[in-house]
Amino acid sequence: MQNKRVVILSGPSCVGKGPLLAAMQRHYPQISWVPLVLSTSRKPRLKKHNSQYEVHGRDYYFLPRGLFTTMDPKHFLVADVRSVIQAIDLDLLDEMLSEHDLVLVELHTTLGKMLKDWMVNNRPDVKVVRIFLSPLSDSEIQERAKKQGKTCEEIVYEIMKAKLRRRGEDAPEKIEDRAAHAWGEIQAGREYDHIIVNPVGEDAVDQWSDPLSAEAQRVMHEFAQILD
Repeated sequence: MQNKRVVILSGPSCVGKGPLLAAMQRHYPQISWVPLVLSTSRKPRLKKHNSQYEVHGRDYYFLPRGLFTTMDPKHFLVADVRSVIQAIDLDLLDEMLSEHDLVLVELHTTLGKMLKDWMVNNRPDVKVVRIFLSPLSDSEIQERAKKQGKTCEEIVYEIMKAKLRRRGEDAPEKIEDRAAHAWGEIQAGREYDHIIVNPVGEDAVDQWSDPLSAEAQRVMHEFAQILD
């Protein structure tokens, strides 16, 4: 019986992964996991909700871009993620799995596939569960596209761009980049084990504050049922 699990959580930028995990820690303390911290080539971002910058070693390991080209592929999974580079420290992952039963990692779908493949080939003793957060269901996206005379890609771009603007943590060019990649990420997310529709993204701070809104509660409960 497999007791060790790696949970990969993916979704477009600003879809609400961070608020979901924070809500889980408050409302489901009995579900214990440890987060795997990634390395990234971008600089720390100022978080609007608390006016504090992301912390090195807690949110990401913020490393010089040139350092990623020197990483040994036997020990790191490295990928271009939108306009930055991210990496997974495989030795750190192995160390965490030796001490904990559930390791959770927020990943872009590109790295999500790479980690899934690596786990299958190198750690078949560990179960991998992939969960994707989408701002709307496929049917909702298609319905809006038909109603507005636009493509599904245009609908997703507009939705995520509006969310990113409301979040107010990214420069205009970063907002464009993140919104432009959202449709491709949603398509890749269709291959995941579970898809949770989450219309309350990181821009909806009030809905993730206690007491949680009905939508935030639903998303949290769906996520908890998968982890439990």
